[in-house]
Amino acid sequence: MPALSPTMTEGGIARWEKKEGKNIPLDEDKRESFSAGDLLLQIETDKAQMDVEAQDDGVLVKILAPEGSQNVAVNSIIAIIAEEGDDLSSIDIAGLSADKGAPKKAEPVDVPAPAPAAPKVTELPTQPKSDDNSAHGLLSPAVTFAIHANHIANASEISGSGPKGRILKGDVMQFLKDGKAVIDKQEKHAAAPVITAKPPTSVARPSADTETAFLVKSLESSVLRRLGEMELAKRSTTVQVPADKLDRLIRANRSLSDTAFAVRAAALALHQVPLAKDGNTRVGIAVEGAKGPAVFEIADASTSSVLELAAKIKDAQKENPLASELPAVILAAEGVYTPASLPLGSSVLVVGKPHKVVSAAEASAALDSALSELTGGAAKSPAVSGASVFDVGVIGESPANAAFVGKIKGFLSNPEFLMF
Repeated sequence: MPALSPTMTEGGIARWEKKEGKNIPLDEDKRESFSAGDLLLQIETDKAQMDVEAQDDGVLVKILAPEGSQNVAVNSIIAIIAEEGDDLSSIDIAGLSADKGAPKKAEPVDVPAPAPAAPKVTELPTQPKSDDNSAHGLLSPAVTFAIHANHIANASEISGSGPKGRILKGDVMQFLKDGKAVIDKQEKHAAAPVITAKPPTSVARPSADTETAFLVKSLESSVLRRLGEMELAKRSTTVQVPADKLDRLIRANRSLSDTAFAVRAAALALHQVPLAKDGNTRVGIAVEGAKGPAVFEIADASTSSVLELAAKIKDAQKENPLASELPAVILAAEGVYTPASLPLGSSVLVVGKPHKVVSAAEASAALDSALSELTGGAAKSPAVSGASVFDVGVIGESPANAAFVGKIKGFLSNPEFLMF
C-alpha cells in the first residue's frame, strides 16, 4: 500500500484496473500483463482518490487486498506482481493470502512493553550513478519484495542480468536457488513486541499547505504534458483531410501505410512550397529515442513510389541510419516532440488518426431528437453518419507553413495520384 501523502497511514482499495493471473506459475494464455506507466489500481483516502501506475512491466500474480478493502495500512502487502518468466515456487503465496484474511481485533494486554530491539537493516544492492538517467540504482517493487520476503542479508552480492546491469526478480530467485543467499534468521523469526496502545492526548493535524503541495507535485507531470500539448497546438497550422480514399487504398494493399503516403506528399509539397531558405527539400521520420527524438532520412522521397517508400521506411526503422543533417520536414507521431525538443530550422509534420466529424445540421437534428424525447414527444432517429477525417498539422517557424499544409491536403485527399 503506497503512501499518497506524507501523513497517510492507511487507505482503501477503490478499484483494481488489472486482473490477476489465473495459474501459478504464470499462464501465458490467461494472465493480464501490464507495462510501465499503465494504471494498476485506484486508492482512496478520506481526502482524495488517486491512481497508482505500474513502475515496471510485469503481470499481476495475486491480489491480496480486493476491491472495497478499507483501513489497509501503508506498506502492507496488497498484491504480488512479477516479471514474465519469474519462478514463483519459493514464494509462499498461500501463506500471504491467509495473512490478508479478516483482521482480528487484539485485546490490549496490560504488561510492560519490552524495549524494541534496533531493527536490522538489510543491505540492498546499489549500482553506480549514471548521467544518462537510466535504470541504474533502481529496484522494482517485485525485486524489493523478493529480497525482504526471503530475508536475504547479502543482497548486495546479487548480479543483475537486466538492461545495464539492472537486477531482475529472476536474479534474486536464481541467487536463492544457487545457495548463495545468507538468510537473516533473527529477522525471519523475530516476533513483534506486544505494546498496549493508549489513546493519544492530542493529535497533530497535517497542515493544508503540506497536502496541497503533495497533490500539486503528484499532478505536475500530467499538467506539464497538457500544457506542452497546448503550446504545440498554438504553433501548429492544421487542416482536416478526408480519410475514406486513403483508407480504401491501404485496406486493398496491406504493404502500404499512411506514413508512406505522408512522406511522398511532404516531398512533393516541398518542391512546390519550399520551407527552408537554403533550398533543403529532404524529408525524414522521427521516432522516440533514449535521449529524445531520433531522426532518419528517407532518400529520394519525391521520386519514389509509395510502395518503394513503404519498403524504405521499414528498412530505415530496422537499420536506424540517423540523418547526418536535419531534413527540411520531419514526420513524427503525436507526442514524439515537446515544445523544448522541437528541431531548429526544420518543420515537424504530424498526421493524426482518423476520426468522425458531424456536420452542424446533423448535430442540430440529434439535439432536436433528444429534446423531443425528454419532453414526452416522439423520439426521432436522425441518421448521423459523420465523415471520417484525419488532422494534418505543421509545426515550425516558416511563413509558408499554411501554403505547405494546403498542398499536403491536396495530395492526401487524392492519394491514388501518389501511388506511382
